[in-house]
Amino acid sequence: MKLRTLSLSVFLVALWGGFNAANSQAQVTLDVVTERTPITFRSNDNLADGQATELVQELIAQSGFEYQLYFSPWKRAYRRAETESNVIIYPLARTTERENKFHWIGQITPVHYYLFRLLERRDITVDSLADVNQYKVGVVNFHAHHVYLKSQGIANLEPVNSNRQNFHKLLRKRVELFASSSAGLLTLCEQEKTDCEKFVPALKLEGISKGLFIAASLDTPEETVAKLRAAYDLIEESGLLGKIMGERMNAQDKDRFLEQF
Repeated sequence: MKLRTLSLSVFLVALWGGFNAANSQAQVTLDVVTERTPITFRSNDNLADGQATELVQELIAQSGFEYQLYFSPWKRAYRRAETESNVIIYPLARTTERENKFHWIGQITPVHYYLFRLLERRDITVDSLADVNQYKVGVVNFHAHHVYLKSQGIANLEPVNSNRQNFHKLLRKRVELFASSSAGLLTLCEQEKTDCEKFVPALKLEGISKGLFIAASLDTPEETVAKLRAAYDLIEESGLLGKIMGERMNAQDKDRFLEQF
């Protein structure tokens, strides 16, 4: 009798443990990190913005996870995604240097990065990266363009916390070149009510013009990553990806935004 009672107790403990494990897996909470940019943040004044955040929220909802969304300076967001588990980061430029540091979930949009100059600064001539060190270059701290230019030996970099800061620094001639995606610059022109014809691309940064992605930290469990990727595939196949991102989903080899300059 004692033996049967003990066996039943062991069975109930094992059953409860299995239930807890399954319940724990179902209640995984993801920390979603990003920065405040037109593609991520939607304010009452700019209801057309925030498409990337809308996409990520849809992705996680379809995956069945709980999440907390954090807006912070990009360097802080990136460090969290680099060192913690169950962290989702976006929009992250997919570069060779970052390839093995994250699980790549899916592309948000193609991206084309340039160094821009003011149209009136015809004295600035940049034919290759070798020419860039002659000029002060505005970059955003820890963005792909910052890391890339630094890796290429560019020394005159002036990092700040947002593209908007660099936008105004270029207009005030406190820097001579400004690193940005073409779509990002057009959005800034619209928000800051500035004529984008004041800017011209001086040099395309070919090494990082590969696309903006949703990614997961490397310590995120494979099962979680697999569910997120499956949800992304469904969103893409249903046409919802294109609906959310709109004209940002331009062809990879044709920068339609650049044509507007």
